Amino acid sequence: MREPPAKHDPFAQMRTNQKFNEGSNLATLIYGLSIGWLSPNLILMSSDDSPLTTGKITSEEQGTVGSIGTIGCMLAPLVCGWVAEIAGRKSALMLIGVTQLVSWAVMPFATNLSVIYASRIFGGFAGGGTMSIVPLFVSEISEDRIRGTLGTMLAISCNVGILLGFIISHYVNYWAVTYLALLLCVVYSLGCCFLPESPQYLFIKKKKEKAIKALRFYRGEEAESETSQFTAEVARFKDIHNVGTPKKKDSNQIHIKDFLTRSRWKPILICVIVIMFPAGSGSIPLMTYTERIFQESHSNLSPAISSIVVAMLQLIGSYVSTMTVENAGRRVLLVVSTLGCAVCTTTMGTYTFLQAMHVEVDWFRWVPVASMSALVFINAIGIGIVPFIIMTEILDPKIRGSVVTFCLLEFSGVAYLVVKYFPIAVEQLGMHSCMWFFSCCCVASATFVLTCMPETKGKSFEQISESLNGGKKSGHKDVAPTAV
Repeated sequence: MREPPAKHDPFAQMRTNQKFNEGSNLATLIYGLSIGWLSPNLILMSSDDSPLTTGKITSEEQGTVGSIGTIGCMLAPLVCGWVAEIAGRKSALMLIGVTQLVSWAVMPFATNLSVIYASRIFGGFAGGGTMSIVPLFVSEISEDRIRGTLGTMLAISCNVGILLGFIISHYVNYWAVTYLALLLCVVYSLGCCFLPESPQYLFIKKKKEKAIKALRFYRGEEAESETSQFTAEVARFKDIHNVGTPKKKDSNQIHIKDFLTRSRWKPILICVIVIMFPAGSGSIPLMTYTERIFQESHSNLSPAISSIVVAMLQLIGSYVSTMTVENAGRRVLLVVSTLGCAVCTTTMGTYTFLQAMHVEVDWFRWVPVASMSALVFINAIGIGIVPFIIMTEILDPKIRGSVVTFCLLEFSGVAYLVVKYFPIAVEQLGMHSCMWFFSCCCVASATFVLTCMPETKGKSFEQISESLNGGKKSGHKDVAPTAV
């Protein structure tokens, strides 16, 4: 007799999925290393001790090194998205591994800016691919009830990499991060070879047997014991697959009209706006120019120690997000995170304004470290990762790939502008003006979440779509299985 559902371990599937989620998120950790490597080494390359044969770099060149990676980020969603649809999610993950390997393999020969530019572009491509493919892959192999928790592992992995990059660059040497990253790239690429394809993708491609086999692999103990939950999930996928069998030859092809229906343009608009939240919070230029910001604010801690403290708090914040995303919900985390970031940037802006006005601030030199540390902590709780989770949850599977690609292009473009022109804006307008601008963006973000965005915690795509349509069920029967 089959065991009753009550005896089923509710955490077994989470443990199984988390194991494979950590494997795919190794790519995110490697990308985090490239971010953590950048800030301290920008200071090194602009000093008299620069390891470059061309000598120390200028402020303009610092901006280029910091922002040029976003060119690769803009290309990645197009290329990786196409590979993910044509060859599969697994192939896209392997492509990310190859580009990461290339980006770090050239670093031992980086004695001039041209090589560093090339490395940053390849690394940016890998980062953009990671942000577009890993969340999609994780959402497709996980259940609704733990999807958010597994999705936040993306932020934890990235922040671990950033922290390691800061620490190793400060306390070991210029090249140590490179050798660690190369080792991890090899491990990641080999690990991808043993991962099965996404069950959702196999259902879309009408490979039922392989899809069920892959689903059994990712569900682990739950599948082995043939629980009613696993059987129901297989039945649901089969039912969706049968319903989605095209009556017309081109039913799976995307047309412009697919983006114009009311049930689809509203979530598209939400994604287009929400994806700008991270850039508007000020966290991106902060992590890129961490040491420079602390140098200019004359903090009572050294820039090196300050940056490590910031990275540690960002990591703690992402861990807190993992613990709360399925309990507090996406909307709560976003509102708390955006308003918290607004307070932090306002505080930092006020401090630097008083400093510019030559007001005595010796008793408040702890403010820069405290406010920026709080900023990255609060940012990591919600605004830094939740927008990427939401994109995979509220979009119709038929148009998801195209819209996510566009949103990631948008994110990369905005990030490029912010990182490229932040040093110029600080010089022309002052640090306080930049911080107050970010504060206004955060308040606007919180207002949008409160008025326009639905809660997606623990809901299937059908339930989310129904809430977006005011309780009306979506009539799309030509879609592929949901990837949520």
